Amino acid sequence: MRWWSSLITMGRDGLRIQRALSAPSAIARAVWAVLLATVIGLLLDDPVAGAMASVGAFICGIATLLSPLRHPVVNALGMAVAFSAMAVLGALVQGTTWLFLLLLALAAFAAGLWRTMGVAPGIRGCLAVIGLMITADLAPDVPGGLVMAGWIAVGTGLVVVVQLLPPYGPRFAAQRRALAALYRSLAEASVAEDFTAPGGSASFIAARQALDLLPQFSRPAAATMFGLLGEAERVRRALHAVRVTAPATTASAHQEALAAAAQVLSNISRTVAAGREQRPPEEVCALLEAWAAASPVRGPRHLVARLGSAEQLARRSTDDRLGDVLEPHAEVPGLYAGTPSVARAARRIRAQVHPQSPIFRHAVRLAGGVVVGEVIGRSIGGWGGLGISAHGFWVALTTMLVLFPEYGHTIARGWGRAAGAVLGGILAWVLSLPPWSSAGLAVLSVVLAAVSFVTLRTGQLMLNLWLTTWIVFLIHHIGGLPGPTAWARAADTVVGAALAVLIFLVWPTWSIRRVPGLLAEWLRVQDRLLPELLTGYADVGATDAVAVDALRARSRQVREHLEVAVVQAHAEPAEHRGPWSSAQLEQIRTQVSTVAGCATLLGEHLPRTEQDTVPELTELVDPLHEHLAALARAAAGAETVAPGALRSVFDSFTARSGLLEDMSDRSDSATTGRAVGLSTATVDAVEALTTTIASRRRPRHHVAA
Repeated sequence: MRWWSSLITMGRDGLRIQRALSAPSAIARAVWAVLLATVIGLLLDDPVAGAMASVGAFICGIATLLSPLRHPVVNALGMAVAFSAMAVLGALVQGTTWLFLLLLALAAFAAGLWRTMGVAPGIRGCLAVIGLMITADLAPDVPGGLVMAGWIAVGTGLVVVVQLLPPYGPRFAAQRRALAALYRSLAEASVAEDFTAPGGSASFIAARQALDLLPQFSRPAAATMFGLLGEAERVRRALHAVRVTAPATTASAHQEALAAAAQVLSNISRTVAAGREQRPPEEVCALLEAWAAASPVRGPRHLVARLGSAEQLARRSTDDRLGDVLEPHAEVPGLYAGTPSVARAARRIRAQVHPQSPIFRHAVRLAGGVVVGEVIGRSIGGWGGLGISAHGFWVALTTMLVLFPEYGHTIARGWGRAAGAVLGGILAWVLSLPPWSSAGLAVLSVVLAAVSFVTLRTGQLMLNLWLTTWIVFLIHHIGGLPGPTAWARAADTVVGAALAVLIFLVWPTWSIRRVPGLLAEWLRVQDRLLPELLTGYADVGATDAVAVDALRARSRQVREHLEVAVVQAHAEPAEHRGPWSSAQLEQIRTQVSTVAGCATLLGEHLPRTEQDTVPELTELVDPLHEHLAALARAAAGAETVAPGALRSVFDSFTARSGLLEDMSDRSDSATTGRAVGLSTATVDAVEALTTTIASRRRPRHHVAA
């Protein structure tokens, strides 16, 4: 894609309005906090106190609406402490420019690294940095800044308090939402025409991450939640096996049964989400039982059994007291055991501290961007008396919030945030024309804050339209001039957005250059996972369940990152910088899904009895390991790999072992044939991926960025 086309496409995405809202109860709590902060200001007849408390309540309220995976009180308390502490720190360095800029750079760099924990935590980190900027930039002096920080802390405290108000909802609400979304994705995938990846990876990753956040002491009570994730793993494999092995002669009955399975999965999703049992119609259960009984293969029987187990766990999840008596689910032993959250976070962040990491580069861009933005904002001054002089708050803030680790998001947010600020400035100016009393301004500021909360997830355009209008009226309430403030806020936002885009383009992170490294990392995971699964055919229980669980989770994470990078690469004006064309990237994406599907089927058909074992397959472990290791190096550009090498080894193995000729003479010929067929499909999938990887372009100088 050419530069101009890319910028226009990303700009169009940034101006798009999305239909996404936060939970109504969470929005109501955030509005209550802003309302209470405003009332405090009115009762004290202190506009500054009301404004600063409202700012604290508003910023902390936004943080509670951003994809909450922890308990709302925990999210609110963590944000309140971080935001208030940064506000105090900003007050203490007020007037000492060099020290403020140094602390601002360090805080922004830390917020950038915190993006390792996810998009929402990264945004919360940036929101905390705003506390430092508010008091350091806007306070008249250190004592005045400390007073402002105190009222900001009051506002954040109100957000914590309102989280204790009803309605409370079921226990483990965030985990329930993630699991409900997982079962909903399984229901959709079971009736989808394209069934390359049943349930996808994103929903499994999200559910696993949500459960992984639970503290160790609460995990026994959440045993049903872990069990539901384990059963979802089994349902996913069973669905995949049924779709692959279904006889063509029973296609109509097969589709009808899968539609019934989708209905059962949807009911499980609703039961888990609401904490109240939702039973499917009796005729649905009867249809599934009849389908399983009439099937000549075990796939439908296994699927129906898995659905029954998931239904039972969903019913048990409606009673929190039952969790303590359940054993950890065998499918997720490593997840249930867990790792202390502090150690896990430190390990993940430490892994990103190197120059090639996109998160590290993002943190460096963020640190440099906010400092440059602050300096530019102060140099601009007050736009000839139309803004707040001697501060760079809006330019630096916009630069920080527009900069994202990826090209597409940065460009889209730059367009959306700038356009929203301009439109919001116009709207604020129009609304400021009538005369407003203090009470009227207070009421309007609360209403505008509420609209900002409602539009938080609809896109940068709508959010910044209402956010700019709210800020203008907040400043108007404490004696500012709404017209000039509206102009200055919009102009500074446009400057900050342009600066963020410029900084990214000066030192970019192109997704297309990340593809080789991500593909190599995914192949290294397969280099361990596939041989482990093949070893499992030597004997019953020969696989290491903990190792398979960890490898499966890691495979999904890397594959999700790979697929996102491929999608983002299509919108980048840098296709020539990568080793594969857009068409080849799509081939790789499809072939990776095929290999992942083969791993799913190998895991689903692991032997359960001695008659199911096929020990001869262990001869493929070493050749497969060597080929995948070489393929990973080839994907990274370290060496070349010849297509057909693994196929040659496999053909020699089948000829030497005599498995294909002897199947008719063995009592377990069906089991052996299935195992050999799965191995053949796996080799075919790996060979197809090998051919595509081997077709890479080889520029003279290729440095991963």
